[in-house]
Amino acid sequence: MSAGAAQGVLFDLDNTLAHRGLSIASYARRFVQDFGDRLENADGALVACLIDERDNGGYGVAGSPFPTVRDDVSATLATRLRWRGVPTHADLVDHWFTHFPTQSVEMPGATALIERLRAAGFALGIVSNGKDSSRLALVQHLGFDSRVRTVLSSERAGVKKPDARIFELAAAEIGVPPERCWFVGDHPVNDVAGSRAAGMRPVWLSGFHAPEGDVDAAATITALAELEQLLLP
Repeated sequence: MSAGAAQGVLFDLDNTLAHRGLSIASYARRFVQDFGDRLENADGALVACLIDERDNGGYGVAGSPFPTVRDDVSATLATRLRWRGVPTHADLVDHWFTHFPTQSVEMPGATALIERLRAAGFALGIVSNGKDSSRLALVQHLGFDSRVRTVLSSERAGVKKPDARIFELAAAEIGVPPERCWFVGDHPVNDVAGSRAAGMRPVWLSGFHAPEGDVDAAATITALAELEQLLLP
């Protein structure tokens, strides 16, 4: 990219700016706090393990009979924990939807990186598949809402990653052409291939999803701190 013109950095959310595994562990502690008196064994580690098994980094498991991750997680917790009185499916879904965003834990170094990129003049945004209300609640909880120009959910965009249109819309919302945007994400297809198709420069945050083939990224990093070395002088 040539010097002088505005540049943008767009981020995925789960397992990019938010650490999904740490967030699940935090949510599991809240779950035990709220439902512990109805559980035969109020074991936060077991709750976290069951959630992680069905969550699969926020993507769910192939062949699941449930329409959403939260439905799958709720059914799993209802049937595989030992209850004195099992909450309704609706109650478990509502608990996840209400509390998971506010139990989210940022990826190490995320806030510091965003502050440095802002100070360097980058236009910043977040693009995430999912419901708009949950995406906004998570971003607000982590304090990123005041630091980025847009938080674009697939629900609001009307298309999901890896569709190039969601990336193009995000670029428009931060006011930077796609070809002057970097996109940082953990998924080889949804994030890397999708942003590449929109004309962006993908940065793959590896370690969360194994690729099925070559990953056509402009750069590969293993931690957010490496992005600073890539983008800042």
